Amino acid sequence: MSDIENEDVIETTDELTALKARADLLGVSYHPSIGVEKLRDKVNSALAPKEDEVKPVSTGDESDHAKRLRLKNEASELIRIRVACMNPNKKEWEGEIFTVGNAAVGTFKKYVPFNAEEGWHVPRIMYNQIIDRNCQVFTTIRDSRGNAHRKGKLIKEFAVEVLPPLTAQELAELARRQAMAKSVD
Repeated sequence: MSDIENEDVIETTDELTALKARADLLGVSYHPSIGVEKLRDKVNSALAPKEDEVKPVSTGDESDHAKRLRLKNEASELIRIRVACMNPNKKEWEGEIFTVGNAAVGTFKKYVPFNAEEGWHVPRIMYNQIIDRNCQVFTTIRDSRGNAHRKGKLIKEFAVEVLPPLTAQELAELARRQAMAKSVD
């Protein structure tokens, strides 16, 4: 064998070894006695994106991070409300702890007192959950023969009154009261 033929064999062996290592990393299966050309084609086809795997390009101006941030800001916007509980099973409760959330904005957990005179600030996502909640109550009805039957119906669990935001003067008074309460502790 001449030196030129020896170099071709060495280069082919080195390329084959490199291709086998790359195929192993990509999880491409191959026969142990595969040739360089066939293995090169298998590795290249594994590296090339397939039509159904191509990620869709965002058509909007908003990136995923910006959208998530916008949704979180919208969900955490505070709304001042007064809540009255209409559920007869909770008539003695002074308030309730609400937990709401989703994958985009995270979790919000907050205690909301019922019938608070000054109102209570809750995140918008929690407000939406409170107004959407229903409870089941049962009533006794009589049929045409006079037999009593229990029938369930859904009613709104909470009566919610949206209050205007606090004025600057009300905020200053609230801050003063909170500072006094903190100094007493």
